[in-house]
Amino acid sequence: MSRTLALIVVGLAGVFWASSGVAVQDFFAHSSKSAMELTNVRMCTAGAILIVLSARRKKFWLTFGLINRHPRLWLDVIIYGVIGVMFMQFTYFQAISIGGAAATTVITYACPAMVVIWESFYHKRLPKRGEVIAVILAMGGVFLLVTGGNPTKLLVPLGCVIWSLASGAAFAFSAIFPKHLFAKKIDPYFLTGVGMFIGGLSTFALIDERNWLPFLAADVLFDVSWIIIFGTVGAFLSFNAGLKFLTPEEASITATTEPAASVVISWAIFGTAFGLIESIGIILVLLAIVAPSVIKR
Repeated sequence: MSRTLALIVVGLAGVFWASSGVAVQDFFAHSSKSAMELTNVRMCTAGAILIVLSARRKKFWLTFGLINRHPRLWLDVIIYGVIGVMFMQFTYFQAISIGGAAATTVITYACPAMVVIWESFYHKRLPKRGEVIAVILAMGGVFLLVTGGNPTKLLVPLGCVIWSLASGAAFAFSAIFPKHLFAKKIDPYFLTGVGMFIGGLSTFALIDERNWLPFLAADVLFDVSWIIIFGTVGAFLSFNAGLKFLTPEEASITATTEPAASVVISWAIFGTAFGLIESIGIILVLLAIVAPSVIKR
């Protein structure tokens, strides 16, 4: 795969993720099902599909054998699936149900700032210049988006802000935590599929009504199918496929496609519009994502 095609493929993954957020918003507009129930259906179904697809690869079974020889690694996979992936999905859905896909996705992408702060604290070092700029841009962007520049009022529901930031924190955790697993030659496809399925199974303990027929209703079936097939399976496969041919800096730049696409798709489908100040805030968040890579170059 050429570098240009890899950029397109990874960028497409961001568009898929963004479109799934919009589909989630439409789902909640037509269904009374909870965010946890939707998380359950998405993760169990998509996790099972990813496992079936990944099981065709030799590295999948090599990883399976490695983990069975070192059972302690199963605990790490469970932690990744439950605390990382499941909590990230649930909080993201919960935020969308309150404040919509566009605002939720943009606020969630303040997570690079969280990663910078954590890495600096963990390694007991001062952040680099690009990282400092990224934190300032992300915090300023979220502030403008949420308040419109007026700290005495909120343009985005407080619940949406809190759940979005929680999702961003889980996103940051799921990006940092698996590094030691990859260093031990754990297959990313194995970790994604198995972790997602385990995280989905954990939600059974958190839902009371186990009735999945409403997810097959005519007015939400398209949304659910899109969330699972394109927003999860297609997105993860596209991202992992393109990531092999890109540097981390290039991959981080393509990550801007998700919040940007979410704003555009939400405007096209729901008529979601932002004022000048909020739009500046969105641009600042996008700049925060690419700032470390651009400054490093």
